[in-house]
Amino acid sequence: MKFHQLLFIITTTAAIAAPRTLDQTIVKSDPEPTLTQPTLEQDRLELAKIPGGIETVDAERYLTGRASTFAETFFLSPGVVAQPRFGSDEARISIRGSGLQRTFHGRGIRLMQDGIPLNLADGGFDMQAVDPLAASHINIWRGGNALSNGSTTLGGAIDYLSHTGYSAPGYSSRIEAGSYEYLRARFAGGITEGSSDLYFSLSHASQNGFRDHAEQSAQRFFTNYGIRLRDDLETRFFLTAIHTDSDLPGSLTKAEMEANPQQADGSFFGAKRYDNRRDYELFRFANKTTLRNGNNTWDFTAGYTYKDLDHPITPFVGVIDQLSNDLAFGTVFTNTDELGGRDNRFRSGLSFTYGNMTNSVFLNNLGARGALRNRDDQTATNLEGFIENRHHLSDEISFTAALAAAFSTRENDREFSNIPPAPGTLTTYDDSFANIAPSLGLLHEKDGIHWFAGISRSFEPPSFSETVTANIARDAQTANTIEAGTRGTRSFAKWDATVYYSQVKDELLTLTDPGTLVSTTKNANDTIHYGIELGTELDLLGTSWIDENATHRLIFRTAYTYGSFEFDGDPTYGDNDIAGLPPHLVRGELLWENAEGYYAGPTFEWVPVKSFIDHRNTFAADPYALLGFKFGRRVSEGISWFVEAKNLTDETHAATHGVIDNAGGADQRQFLPGEGRSIFAGLEWTF
Repeated sequence: MKFHQLLFIITTTAAIAAPRTLDQTIVKSDPEPTLTQPTLEQDRLELAKIPGGIETVDAERYLTGRASTFAETFFLSPGVVAQPRFGSDEARISIRGSGLQRTFHGRGIRLMQDGIPLNLADGGFDMQAVDPLAASHINIWRGGNALSNGSTTLGGAIDYLSHTGYSAPGYSSRIEAGSYEYLRARFAGGITEGSSDLYFSLSHASQNGFRDHAEQSAQRFFTNYGIRLRDDLETRFFLTAIHTDSDLPGSLTKAEMEANPQQADGSFFGAKRYDNRRDYELFRFANKTTLRNGNNTWDFTAGYTYKDLDHPITPFVGVIDQLSNDLAFGTVFTNTDELGGRDNRFRSGLSFTYGNMTNSVFLNNLGARGALRNRDDQTATNLEGFIENRHHLSDEISFTAALAAAFSTRENDREFSNIPPAPGTLTTYDDSFANIAPSLGLLHEKDGIHWFAGISRSFEPPSFSETVTANIARDAQTANTIEAGTRGTRSFAKWDATVYYSQVKDELLTLTDPGTLVSTTKNANDTIHYGIELGTELDLLGTSWIDENATHRLIFRTAYTYGSFEFDGDPTYGDNDIAGLPPHLVRGELLWENAEGYYAGPTFEWVPVKSFIDHRNTFAADPYALLGFKFGRRVSEGISWFVEAKNLTDETHAATHGVIDNAGGADQRQFLPGEGRSIFAGLEWTF
């Protein structure tokens, strides 16, 4: 164990065990709203006015068990497919088929923290850049419903909202531990004084991993400081520092997975022999300033991100060394004056992002860095603007119209190379992309039940990882989407249901060569995405959700995501399924809960049909079903705890898999096994 890890554990343990030496009184109430940081309830009310697929995730939902991977954070989020690669932060995440073939380094979704993008300027993002333990809540806008956040991608946007000194006053310590030497510890605190507040979260996570060569370690520090300069003016500063090291066990064949899912890829060119890893450091400094004048609000944002990546992978690709510097600036104006005697909200915004990356690739000499193969200087810029107006046509019906426009550039300059490029590879280029993305939506609200319908357009230029490949992706991906649905609460039932249909043009599809494991990207012709996003929450004891004094509840929560992603008359693939994601994903839990904060019950995950690993649809991952159980107690102040068992039947399964062109009906090294039977426990003290 490294010294800084040991120091962190000792410090956190001491904080939990130390007696109070000074009397103090902390009065906790509903979080006091700040100008810069919306509360959970404010965001729930605001997102509910959107005529499309949305969700606000309360952190309390996933803190009842292990809170480590994207799959756990979004376990009950309909429409969000998050599949862990090997029990790590790194995952495949997709909304409505965005980046569905990517098992690493997300794309197709705008990932934000506190309303400021975490994506690099070229569109890619890292899952390790966020920490669910430091979030108050998470906002999700699926598809075109994210246009007012400046996101024009097919998948939409996800925003992690940090706690403040107001929303989390006092201090808390949390420790999670369990199988595979898993440990996750956090110490956090919120302080208010006068017109200012401070929140910080320091966390450590480590594990040996379910599989061989899957050891991980990460330290994250998040803090924000806000000060009310006057009643109508507030500024808040955000600081993030992350250090993360991850061994990569690589993919297995299905036969290898079934024989021993815990092994790493031990083939001659495999992950273990060439010591595949993904290590990086990230520093981020950001600011949000809010000015209000009556019904007018101006939000100004700025952010700077530095990232240093060290990434040895296959001998064919080499050791990737990336140094990136990204800047982001934005402003949003909001006016809520009535129009024609009825409620109206007008918003407009403008943002600019700039990123420069030095991308160096070295020979991989069995995990050691060898001679420099090539070096590229890469620059990406994005100028994005939007206008949106939501007008109430009556007390029950509102109409929302939005228009986003974007101009993006991607410039690559090969500064050094001692090897010839792959056939078809363009090593120096300067491309630009421009498009508009309109959106129209209608929402009917009555007696707590919403009905909505909308139409939108999306636009996404390729990232650098997709423009310098053997199959060159030179065009931006676009799509036209229609959706309709309902959400609401009636007696003992809550629901959120959306259906959507997207016609996609020039979809960015990345394939992996089964021999060299080199990824290549191309623009597909026409493709079609359609599906269902259904979330339900039922009290099987029949108690109404408006009854705040219920002593006991038996709650059945489930998230069902159906997605059909198909080629449409493709000259190569015809009308085949696009490989990558299972068509059906069902996750849920049945928990007994009482007024004292205790809970207990089973959890489950079910993939009832196979998932193809190749676009020719010749070989697939098998269906699977997982059963778990958790119990514990969750309270707002004092001691909270949980015990959670996962995969009780110890089922061997592929949590996710790679994507290739043609498996030829034969087994391929594309499978990433999920964790086996395991148990975890957690203790949290809020004081």
